[in-house]
Amino acid sequence: MSGNFWKSSHYQQWLLDPQEIMLHRIKDLQAFNLKEDEYYKLMIFFANFIQALGENLRLRQQVIATATVYLRRFYSKYSLKCIDPFLLAPTCLFLATKVEVPKFFFFFYFLSQFKEFGLPSQHRFATVTANLVKTKYSHLFPQEYPYKIGHIWECEFYLLEVMVN
Repeated sequence: MSGNFWKSSHYQQWLLDPQEIMLHRIKDLQAFNLKEDEYYKLMIFFANFIQALGENLRLRQQVIATATVYLRRFYSKYSLKCIDPFLLAPTCLFLATKVEVPKFFFFFYFLSQFKEFGLPSQHRFATVTANLVKTKYSHLFPQEYPYKIGHIWECEFYLLEVMVN
C-alpha cells in the first residue's frame, strides 16, 4: 500500500472515467442484448455469488469484499465473454484469501492446519463451490459445476495479469 494516494496503483490504474467504463461495457451490452440496468443486476448477482461462497467457506467479510472488487475491476476492462463469471468469481475469492489473510494465520495454517480464520484447503474450496452451485444455482447448471481447482489456478494468472497491468 502506498503512503501517497496520488502515487498509488488505485489512483493510477483504477479510477476510470464513466466514458472509459462504458467503452468496455458497450461490447457486452450489444453482445448479450442487455440494457445497462440489467448489466448492473448481473454484477450484483455475481457479487452475491461471491458473498454466498465466502459465507459457506466461513471467510471474513474483508476477504469477500476484496474478491468483489477484483471481479468488478476485471469486468471494467474485459468483456463477460473473456472468462465465465462462474469461474472468475471463485477465482477472485481464492486470490483474495491469499492476499487478505494475515501472515500470523499463515503460520498457524502450515504448522497446525488452523482453518478457522486461515485459508481453506484447495480441495475444500473446490468442493464447497461445486456444492453451492449444485444446491443454490442448479437451474443454471443442469449438470455438475464444470470447473475444478485446476481451472481456478489457471484463471488466477489471468486475474493477476489484469491487477498488475
